[in-house]
Amino acid sequence: MNTVMTRRITTSTALAWVVVLFVVPLPFLAALRAGLPAFYADMAAGIGIGVIAYVWMLAAVYLAGRPRWVDRTVGLPHMFMIHGVLSLLAIALAFLHANLLPAEGPTKLLGGAGLYLFVFLAVYSLVFMAGWLSARVRWVASLKRALERVFRHEASVWIHRLNLVAVAFIFLHVQSIAFIRDDLPFIILFDAATAAVFVWYVASKVRQRAGAVVARVADVRQVAPGVTELTLDVPAKDARWEPGDFTFIRFPELKGLREYHPFSMINSSSAAQARRGFVPMRFDIRADGDFTRRVVTLPVGAVAHVQPSYGRYRRFIDEHPAGAPLVMLGGGIGVTPLLSLLGAYAPTGRDVTLLYGARGADDLVHADDLRTMDRNHANVHVTLRAGGRFDEREVADAMRPGALYLIAGPYGMLKAWRTFLIGRGVAADDIYYEPFAM
Repeated sequence: MNTVMTRRITTSTALAWVVVLFVVPLPFLAALRAGLPAFYADMAAGIGIGVIAYVWMLAAVYLAGRPRWVDRTVGLPHMFMIHGVLSLLAIALAFLHANLLPAEGPTKLLGGAGLYLFVFLAVYSLVFMAGWLSARVRWVASLKRALERVFRHEASVWIHRLNLVAVAFIFLHVQSIAFIRDDLPFIILFDAATAAVFVWYVASKVRQRAGAVVARVADVRQVAPGVTELTLDVPAKDARWEPGDFTFIRFPELKGLREYHPFSMINSSSAAQARRGFVPMRFDIRADGDFTRRVVTLPVGAVAHVQPSYGRYRRFIDEHPAGAPLVMLGGGIGVTPLLSLLGAYAPTGRDVTLLYGARGADDLVHADDLRTMDRNHANVHVTLRAGGRFDEREVADAMRPGALYLIAGPYGMLKAWRTFLIGRGVAADDIYYEPFAM
């Protein structure tokens, strides 16, 4: 655990990568080796590469269903990062497989259709869904803003689902190869795994729709330039979310807002006061895309569908010694999950430090509430910074022995402070952030 790799990657994330990259493909390769005729031995390497690519594609589809157990152990945003990188690695191996084993007829047609559809979807996702790329490359961000006028959020969601069609093409590509069909140990496992993943994906989407809580818009108001505070009234019996959590919401009766979009809650359900059988669920939403720009126009009383919450901040804290100091680093509107965590832990007497910066004073959301919390709780230490970022000395002064470090903000800030903390000797397992800009 003292290697550079384990210092820079959390244990849970490292284990997740080991499982998806190496453990999951092993049964398929073993079954292939057991049943492949000897006279195809010279093709085994090329076939094996294709099998690994397909298994990684299946794993990416499984993760796209947002399994809750992975969210609570790794974190959904980190899981989506694995999903995206895994898909790109699968495409790279698929190209290598195609060059090693040229095909003809239906086999070539089906394999080529699946591969090139995957390539198109990968490029599309890098522009529209990989926020970490648009955050780093200015021209990609400009291209994204221009194309969003045509490719709205709802369209992007459906285009991304074409990955299922691409997987189906590859499945049929494999079925068209006679000697692979005759390899019973492999083809049984191959077919069963494909069916299981597709059934899981469809069931997960049905469950997410059927299990959504019906809420209503209670209030919409501007709290900072380009930032809207949205309050939903959620039935008290369904108001169960943890501090730091986020959820997916949609507005089924409003065009352009009918597909789910993730947002972090700025309050916890335990701290919210119920009224008339409802609990307020509050969000601070910056107008970045076509969906978020429409939030400010939501009418009071509009129906909202809210999925059960996701998030790992609270679980991360609970996995460490009780009472460990919390040091929070927040930037801009990304501070939202830290606000609910601060509200939850301030009354407990636990030592909590928040360093929160934004471009200007008007961009510091809920600044007055944070100052009040700092005055009213001796264990809470809030420092606000308008017009610039905190320097390394200030963050170093905020560090505490045995502390846990929670970071929320722009992607560049997350990476910079994580690198700084690790450089100061903080273990990767004591730092947590959720990179929504993926």
